[in-house]
Amino acid sequence: MELESKDWQQINGCLLRLYRELEPQKQIQAMLGVVNELVPDGCVAMDSFDTITKQQLIAGTLPANFGTAEDKQWIGRYIHQSPLAAYFAATPDPEWKTITDFMPLEDFQKTELHRFGFSRLNVNHQILGLLAHVHPMIHIVSVNRTERGFTEKERVLLNTIHPHLVTSFLNAQAFSQTQNSLEQLKSTMNAAPGAYGYFMTDKKLSWLQPRAQEWLSAFFTGEVRSIAGLPQSICHLIDRADGSPLHLEDRNTTHRLTVCVLPSVLGGWILRLEQKPLVATPYFRPLAKLSPAENGVLRWMVEGKRNAEIATILGVSPRTAEKHVSQILTKLDVENRATAIVRAMELAGMVGSIAP
Repeated sequence: MELESKDWQQINGCLLRLYRELEPQKQIQAMLGVVNELVPDGCVAMDSFDTITKQQLIAGTLPANFGTAEDKQWIGRYIHQSPLAAYFAATPDPEWKTITDFMPLEDFQKTELHRFGFSRLNVNHQILGLLAHVHPMIHIVSVNRTERGFTEKERVLLNTIHPHLVTSFLNAQAFSQTQNSLEQLKSTMNAAPGAYGYFMTDKKLSWLQPRAQEWLSAFFTGEVRSIAGLPQSICHLIDRADGSPLHLEDRNTTHRLTVCVLPSVLGGWILRLEQKPLVATPYFRPLAKLSPAENGVLRWMVEGKRNAEIATILGVSPRTAEKHVSQILTKLDVENRATAIVRAMELAGMVGSIAP
């Protein structure tokens, strides 16, 4: 889905609000305000989830008085039942996800997390985005609604602004922890989805993540390279850098690369790269011939996850995941995973319906 010019005007108007706040709590409130503006009619929350203790810390909400201490205690008790918490712990996915991307809404509403937690706040629909995973803490922004789910346009808006949510959040975190530490900024960037580099105030490259170097090598293939190995387009973008975010996009045969240059609290510039497939990943539709557990595994097979990743996401043993995969192959009468995915798409009527 392509955004309209008025949508881009709204997004651009949000950027300065995100980057001008360097004090962490004020930045979180600015972030919640931006998300609420783009996707209104719900409560927006910034949560931190400890993957070891399974405890949840709510850093901020909009409206500020959303939920009592008792409400939050009930949610914290059962937050481990959220499929989104397990997913973001296992996969640094920059895409926003809804509960119904993982399981039917009626199944989620049967969990203790919903019955004793979210139902107290009249929350029936959620969409979440990962800010960073600094082990053991996962930092997530969520939008919560009562009556209606989220449209595809709202998801696109959130995915579009997401690189700026991540970078402004990490920028503020680095600034608060060590006022002038480039190493701290580098450490926080390594914990975020996407790929990063940093340019000093004189616009010379300070460091570039291996993943960023790999992505740049796969794109801008016909361009002259600088001494640092950067494509000419990136060099020109850095030369133009001032106090405002700058953007550039390139494509190859399979993916789109979005490049952002953003002012840093340390005086230089952050280079952020985000790569996405040109063909969107299809939404999974359960198959009647498979059990709920098998459909749960097949859903992640369609997403391209390996058995070990599926086991982590679903909270089962690798052997159990392998057993389900074997049963899926048998029931679909196919010999391998690739054919199973194609067969699942055919049975669900999904072939030919994937939009770029």
